[in-house]
Amino acid sequence: MALPILWVMLSGPTGCSADFFNKDKSPKIANLDYIPLLAPAEEGKTTPIIGSFDITHKSGETVSVKSVAYDAEGKEVSSGSIALSEDALKASDTLGFGFDMSTAKKGNYTFQVSITDAKGRQSNKLDGTFRVTGIY
Repeated sequence: MALPILWVMLSGPTGCSADFFNKDKSPKIANLDYIPLLAPAEEGKTTPIIGSFDITHKSGETVSVKSVAYDAEGKEVSSGSIALSEDALKASDTLGFGFDMSTAKKGNYTFQVSITDAKGRQSNKLDGTFRVTGIY
């Protein structure tokens, strides 16, 4: 099963926030990057997935970061969230994440990340795919 763990990376974009031009004021996320993309199938084993994505939101607001993992049949196998205070984020920043993905069965596993601001406005969602294969 996947066990989401999220953390804030120290570096991120700087300058004027794109939120200035965002009329609906909902947070935005982009540029999902993660490794590995595949691993061999091994019963009872997991492999760590680590990555990052960019966030743009109204400066000074707490956000909640949510991740959901799905198995090869599309069944939700894990989810988690973490709140990040306004002190931990800039208006534009890069967030890092990590979790362990089961490698028990062959197939394409997926995960999704999104954020919600303090006023309940949800961002777009970013999806990733992780392949468990018999041949590495």
